[in-house]
Amino acid sequence: MTLAIAICATKNFTYAMCEQARRIVANLRDEPPGHVVLSGDSSDELKNVVAEYRRLCPEGWRIHHIENRFAQDDNPHYQQSAQLLLMQLRSEAFSCARRLAVDACWSLDSDVLPPPAALRCMKTMLEFDDGYFGVSSCPYPNSLFLGGRGTPQHPIAEDFLPHERILPDELRRAWTDFEARVQAARPEEVQKLWDDEGTPLKKKVAECPPDGNIWQVIGKHGWRMRGWLDHAYPAIGKGAVLPTDWCGFGCTLLSRRALELAHFDGYDGKGTEDLFIVWKRWHPAGLRINVITHCLCDHVIWEKKKGGDASKYTLLQTYHEQTGEHVGHIRVASKPVEIVNGFLMPVRVAPAGHAPATAATPEVPAPADAAPTTGDEPALAAPQNGLPAPAGVGRVA
Repeated sequence: MTLAIAICATKNFTYAMCEQARRIVANLRDEPPGHVVLSGDSSDELKNVVAEYRRLCPEGWRIHHIENRFAQDDNPHYQQSAQLLLMQLRSEAFSCARRLAVDACWSLDSDVLPPPAALRCMKTMLEFDDGYFGVSSCPYPNSLFLGGRGTPQHPIAEDFLPHERILPDELRRAWTDFEARVQAARPEEVQKLWDDEGTPLKKKVAECPPDGNIWQVIGKHGWRMRGWLDHAYPAIGKGAVLPTDWCGFGCTLLSRRALELAHFDGYDGKGTEDLFIVWKRWHPAGLRINVITHCLCDHVIWEKKKGGDASKYTLLQTYHEQTGEHVGHIRVASKPVEIVNGFLMPVRVAPAGHAPATAATPEVPAPADAAPTTGDEPALAAPQNGLPAPAGVGRVA
């Protein structure tokens, strides 16, 4: 199998790429020579990453740097301009992979760190049952682990519907009234209702906690398809491979057919470019996707992307529970890190009597598959993808 590895980044998003290069090369021990395609700007930072790949990759591997001279770093994260730029970079990387006539394309986000077995596991799953799956992915945590259930109308299904949340009486009445007016409205009026009233209401409802942890919610309200991996498949992890309706491009292996279909014509920057390909290209063509919870990736978060301090980074480090009734379940620990010469380093602690170098380690919510509580404990934080939305709305991270 001839492989292309495709990664997109501009200057400000190269912070984890040297660490990522070391992780990727650890996956290439038994691989025949292939290609690394780095699509981005002409910054010195990205050129340094290119040089690092040339230094680290096994003999015979070719490194391709696609420079987009119009790429800029000042686009707000997940806003339309940023999504359109990412689409351009991703499109150029995939086009290069197709030109190279590779058998598969390993797509990564620039801040995702794959484990050493990621490529081997994904290749194995593309071979499963004579190519049953056309796309294979290793999950990583954002607000929750990526992967789960969805439909073309709702690309990521709701984890908790309004009746599965604890809503104040006034908000519950407002939502019930809004639902009734949407049902009674003419088709051409629905979008305006959502624009004028639905979006702010949706935000308020999404901020309300679920009616207990995932087990309590299922016990009270029943089993149904849920959007994010932690809630779609609770109590799962090591040794498991699962079907998923959607995935990102953070650590995803595309078969030749999936790569052929990965064109962005018609994408307008609303929603994310990965969900566009999933629902507009792969699903209509009958391609199936899997997510390998046996093989978890780490994720380096630049706090500025979440509205925080631009000088701070957080490593979301994944693992499987080692002991007890939850052995093997997926877990994540959050650690503040510094980027020093391309390495993720622990944050330096200030000497006694001095101000600390950074804020304390961010708090990590309890796992979604935790055992049922007595009801006195606070409910788990809800994912911020909220409520049923008009068709075409992508995920909010």
